[in-house]
Amino acid sequence: MEFQLLNKLSNADSIASNEDEVRTLLKKQLKGYEETFQFDGIGSLMVTKRATRKDAPTIMFAAHMDEVGFMIRYISDIGMAHVVTIGNVEVRAESMQLVRATTNNGEKIEGLLNVNYDATGHINQMYVDFGFDSREELLEVGLDVGNMVCFASHCHELKPQDIIAGKAMDDRASCFALVEAMNQLVDVDLDVNVVAAFTSSEEVGTRGGRLTAQIVNPDIFFAVDVAKNPELDRGFMNTRKLGKGPMIEFYDKTMVPNAKLLRIVCEIADSAGLPYQKDMFKGGGTDAGSAHLENGGIPAVVLGIPLRYCHDPYSLVHKNDLEVMCQLIKTLAGYLNKDNVTEIKKF
Repeated sequence: MEFQLLNKLSNADSIASNEDEVRTLLKKQLKGYEETFQFDGIGSLMVTKRATRKDAPTIMFAAHMDEVGFMIRYISDIGMAHVVTIGNVEVRAESMQLVRATTNNGEKIEGLLNVNYDATGHINQMYVDFGFDSREELLEVGLDVGNMVCFASHCHELKPQDIIAGKAMDDRASCFALVEAMNQLVDVDLDVNVVAAFTSSEEVGTRGGRLTAQIVNPDIFFAVDVAKNPELDRGFMNTRKLGKGPMIEFYDKTMVPNAKLLRIVCEIADSAGLPYQKDMFKGGGTDAGSAHLENGGIPAVVLGIPLRYCHDPYSLVHKNDLEVMCQLIKTLAGYLNKDNVTEIKKF
């Protein structure tokens, strides 16, 4: 598997409702499905691999395009761009970080993210110093209120060449695996329609998952997302180890998966010899949390890629986990059919 696309996806800047850079890359990579492209009203992209039978059920895999980041809120007289967070940026990443803003005409301008604190030690103001001394200088280069600001990280391999470091691996790692799987399914005959949704605005409320599920109304929904590895723990309670395969999520606060579907997913992975980890989210959720409540209820499961560090300037991801996730998506698409989907939905 080649990983140049992952590098491009990680280096692209795309906070919620500003996902043009990622969406453009995905549309180019999925050109073989161009005639099936659909969009929801907030910019989510849906592509469809159609089954060979007319009465086939539909399964849907969703990975979100947006990353956590910042937006310019105020511009001070001394040329500082005060920002607000878009999504849950780690507090440790909110100061002394190199960031880049995107102007309205697409120009990238780098600056230093910094904060000051109130008397209790909490962050009082968060701002980017672009090196200007006045409001007029900042406006003159095209910066303005509403511009997105992202970490100025550069995706690259570390010394262990199986490890890739980059920003926005939540959820570009999943976007990458889903694109690879869809392109490998182009000429494969399937008993189900497969929809790949690349959703908008997950980090601010799982919005694209809800809307795409409304539009597609799938019989089965899979969120393809990530979870943060406890990097100092290599024990039995770390079910998010890098290089040990993707996670199958048994619980999170927004969704308890359909038990039949969960069992079948594990059986399919076992039969195919695909390594995976049985995991649960203590907090948070994914697009499945909103999607599984649409259209009277949709059986859903979360498939996760383990990361070290998340919502930070850099995350670490293992190539093996990306490859296995790609294989798992393809295997699920090839195994599911009208009979087992009907059985999953039988109560």
